[in-house]
Amino acid sequence: MGCMEATTRTGVYRPRDPHSSPLYQCVREHYDELEAVGAIHRQVERLVLDRFIDCGDLHKGFARIYCDTCGHDYLLAFSCKTRYFCPSCHQKRMLAYGDWVEDEVLAVVPHRQYVFTVPKLLRPHFHQRYRLGGFCRIVARLLSAAYKEAAPWGKPGYILFVQTFGDLVNFHPHIHALVADGVFAESGAFRVLPVVPPILLVGQLRHAVLDYLVEEEAITEDFAHKLLSWKHSGFSVDNKVCIRADDAEGRKQLARYMIRNPFSLEKMTYKVKQGVVVYRSKLHATLKRNYQLMPGAEWLKLLIRHIPDKGEHLVRYYGWYSSRCRGERRRMLEESEIEEGQQANVAMDQQSGLAFAIAARSAWARLIKKVYEVDPLICPHCGGEMRFLAVIEEAPVIEKILRHIKAWDPRPPLRAPPNDDWPENSQIPLTYHPVPDIA
Repeated sequence: MGCMEATTRTGVYRPRDPHSSPLYQCVREHYDELEAVGAIHRQVERLVLDRFIDCGDLHKGFARIYCDTCGHDYLLAFSCKTRYFCPSCHQKRMLAYGDWVEDEVLAVVPHRQYVFTVPKLLRPHFHQRYRLGGFCRIVARLLSAAYKEAAPWGKPGYILFVQTFGDLVNFHPHIHALVADGVFAESGAFRVLPVVPPILLVGQLRHAVLDYLVEEEAITEDFAHKLLSWKHSGFSVDNKVCIRADDAEGRKQLARYMIRNPFSLEKMTYKVKQGVVVYRSKLHATLKRNYQLMPGAEWLKLLIRHIPDKGEHLVRYYGWYSSRCRGERRRMLEESEIEEGQQANVAMDQQSGLAFAIAARSAWARLIKKVYEVDPLICPHCGGEMRFLAVIEEAPVIEKILRHIKAWDPRPPLRAPPNDDWPENSQIPLTYHPVPDIA
């Protein structure tokens, strides 16, 4: 009864309504259809869909947030924490990554973005996800060789990000690189170098990728020779975007952009009655339209193939930014402090480690504040500081509490989201547009 009495004044903290999300509605309505037609090919796809359906659902468990000052509390539903699918969870991952990479990896020097793409005709060969790793290794070799040729004494620093999607969520494998615009000396001194001309990288990229696909027996040598004879190869390298050394926020935003979700929830509408999804974005040069329009099951098939395999690395660190180099610099710093007789600093570091562990528990609150511009650990009634009081995972207790606060509704009916104004106010015909595999 103590728990029941404590929840008398409980308010449900819900920064988003998961059941009104067009993606949630689409998944719930078409999951069985995907299963029936055998469209779910990997275990990770099924796991992500299952966890997404439970994301933000109080019926699957929650934490209780409590204010000691006035007794106000609310329930916080568990999140699914999936990668490259759930818009809410991936947004928090993006924000956390931007802060971490700026504080722990990137140096305060100018940086440049490189984007490496392959022709449409070759993109289907990268459906086998391990080949994306091969693509990464090719790009890493090209960048390392280019900087080594310009400054043999220096070490470049760069991070590679694999993206598999285009603006209309079509399959478009390409590599983003966040590169220090120069090289580091062994002492840590940085020297800016002239920009690497993209035309020098394009030819090397072309030969390296074709050789790799021939070696993988994905294409024949004759086909590779034909592609080499094309005047317009379809390979490209772009490096126009540059971030100044003093622009810390710019580095964070660029890093977040590179690990963004394949799609934006704001661009998606789901028509419950028709079972159709419309997704608006930029004009696609090949498809000649700025939207996707397809049955819900087809839309989900498009989305789930962008989900990475379990343990698959879509972000890789090289040179000055590699884990080995960062670890060596950290060890050298620690040894230097000990040699100088600063044992007191070691004790302080241990205390700092404890403080960090405590702060890490409130990282969720910090990310919520960034995403929704509200601090979830500040009491809305008295302004006092709130804390985690309990975690509820037992089904009978969950049901008892939710019934008590009149929030028990394990399978609410599907309802249209608030911005559902299509197709009445749109000129788009209600016709399915399939996406060719080489779009």
